[in-house]
This record gives sequence, structure tokens and C-alpha cells, in this order.
Amino acid sequence: MKVWEGIRLYENIVCKSPEDLFLLIQEALRVGSGALIRVFPSDERGAYIHILTDEEKLLLAEVVFIRTGGRLKGESAVRYLLEALKAPVVVDVYSLGDEEVKKTVLSNLELYEETPHTLLFEMFSPKLWQSSPTQLKSEHPVTSLE
Repeated sequence: MKVWEGIRLYENIVCKSPEDLFLLIQEALRVGSGALIRVFPSDERGAYIHILTDEEKLLLAEVVFIRTGGRLKGESAVRYLLEALKAPVVVDVYSLGDEEVKKTVLSNLELYEETPHTLLFEMFSPKLWQSSPTQLKSEHPVTSLE
């Protein structure tokens, strides 16, 4: 994912729940029009999950496996994120202005088209946590590209 970086707000913050991550995203959105989140899960696959949001929804999602360079995009990346958030993760949080959000989307149009534009409150809501967000198209489990 090509990213037009914004202002780094938090680095190496441990999130123990989806709600913790949601609160960090909300903090980034207080400063700017979008949030770029880099998540390092506690699983043994060695990956970074990158997500870009605007003020209400997910715009881009991608997983990059560190050792192999393999990638998951869009819906598969969202499913990987939701699975990763069942355990503690370490995150870096950036706030982006409106122009940086738009440039990042334009630089990643294929990824934008593959990503379900799920509302943030739906993705991270505790009541909906046991089910998948409604914007996800399939019920297939994540398959790794490792």
C-alpha cells in the first residue's frame, strides 16, 4: 500500500480488544479526516496489517507478511484483522488530513475496490463482534499467502 503519511499520534501501543483499537482510531479522527493504522498481531506468522479509514468507514485494508512478502487484500485482510484482534496487538496510529486520505486512495485504487467499506462502529462494536460485518461478502475463512 502506497501511503501519504500524516501525523504519527501513537507508536507501539498495545490494544487488548477491538474496542481499544476503535478508541485510538477515534483519537486520530479528532485531529484529521482519516486514520492510518499499522497493526502487528501476536500470531506467529509475522505480518503487518495496514488499514486506512475516513471519519466513518474503512477505505483500504492490506496484510503484508514480513518473511515471505505475501499479501492479503480487501476482504481477506479485514477477516485477518478481525481474527488478530482476538488477542493483544501492537499498533501505530497516524492521523491524515483530507488531502492525504484522497491521495492514498488514488494511489491504491485496486485495493480500494477490493476492500469492503464497512462502517467503523460496526467493525469494532462489541455486540457485533461474534458475527462478521454485514459488508463482508463471503463467509470463507482467511487463507494465508505465506
